[in-house]
Amino acid sequence: MSQISKHKTDGYNDGFNKGFHSGYRDGYGGGRHKGISQFSNVFEGTSIIIPTYNQLPYLKECIESIVQYTDTPYELIIIDNASDDGTAEFLKSSQGLRFRINEGNLGFAGAVNQGLMMAKGTTLMILNNDSVVTTNWLSNLLNCLQSDSRFGIVGPVTNYISGDQLIHVSYQDIAEMQQFSKSYNQSNTHSWIVTERLTGFCMLIRRVDFNRLGFFDEGFEIGNCEDDDYGLRARLLGMQLVIAKDTFIHHYGSVSMKTLNDNFEQVYANNLTFYSSKWGDPHDMLSLKWQQNMNSGMKLRTIDLYPTCIFVRGVNTKTYWIENGVRYPILGASGIQPVRVSQIDLRCWTLGDGISAEDAIHRMKTVYFSSDSWEQEGRLIKLKNGSVYQYKGKRLHRFMNRLAIAAWHLDSYEPLLVNEQEVQKYEEEAPIISPPVIKADNI
Repeated sequence: MSQISKHKTDGYNDGFNKGFHSGYRDGYGGGRHKGISQFSNVFEGTSIIIPTYNQLPYLKECIESIVQYTDTPYELIIIDNASDDGTAEFLKSSQGLRFRINEGNLGFAGAVNQGLMMAKGTTLMILNNDSVVTTNWLSNLLNCLQSDSRFGIVGPVTNYISGDQLIHVSYQDIAEMQQFSKSYNQSNTHSWIVTERLTGFCMLIRRVDFNRLGFFDEGFEIGNCEDDDYGLRARLLGMQLVIAKDTFIHHYGSVSMKTLNDNFEQVYANNLTFYSSKWGDPHDMLSLKWQQNMNSGMKLRTIDLYPTCIFVRGVNTKTYWIENGVRYPILGASGIQPVRVSQIDLRCWTLGDGISAEDAIHRMKTVYFSSDSWEQEGRLIKLKNGSVYQYKGKRLHRFMNRLAIAAWHLDSYEPLLVNEQEVQKYEEEAPIISPPVIKADNI
């Protein structure tokens, strides 16, 4: 190659590379800006979120049934938990759906959370990959959900499940199942039953209620119990769980969990332990006596079940001081170890002015180490029976248990011991619970 030709080639390559990188940078920046600006846009329809791990034939059958039997506006979001059976290739070649392919198995809760983060519908549907939907399935569930503002989460009945959503069926194959469901799925308000528990194979919730409730707890391994946890949290906010007994869908049942084989029992045992350590005795919580004291029409948010005078952070390293329902950004390095919360929860607190790290630490010490009266915002007190409360909003809120105290990094502060007679003027209020574990870096 001549020197002139070499210069021409080098010049061409240099120009191409500069143009490519400039175009990529501008395109990426523009696309990112457009994505951020439109992220909060929603559409009048349902986001159907399907977490999946292997079992591609079941996923295909599920999707085909949705396309055939869904007559209301929807978008389809598939979250693949690192399947190795061709699921990723199938998703990449499919039309009319959105998807995310994870590099590892994030479990049911982690995958659902990613789908919830991506969703744009005014209603949100969580659906197992081994479900086969039926005539009128979604329209019936929507009719139920939208009929009463107290209805928080709605689910159908099925052939394979634990609890009150199970019904007896006699069909022998999917064709017979669809014939059965066509006559069964007739909307009927008298068939809507408020329950204490819904299973997560098919759950419908309004976006506005999701914004109050937040994400699933990713502290549960792989699967099991996270739906019980989510339902209990919904009930704590005053939402009702409803079985729409006028709606049937087929459920093969636990096809992904069965692949764990001998590990299934260990995973289930670990999740039961996590659930019980988080909630203690759930029967005590399910009585929800304190809710009788709520103002009519009050809509609690999950952050109303969080303590005050704490340090938190969202997806990035920005730390906030929370006090009186306001989040104050802490300016500069602080050395403070904040509690990780989701962006949904973080944005529920009103944004205040920035404060210095020194000011934030001073506020913390004033709250937890002051010898003044215990009736001051954020103060921790303890009764002789061992119950620990926080004075918040001129009311007393009981911590669920020691795990809840530790989860908010408050276990290093010694509560003031107070006689029960001193607190008798305070009625029972909403408890303080642990925040859901959030592992993803984008939620």
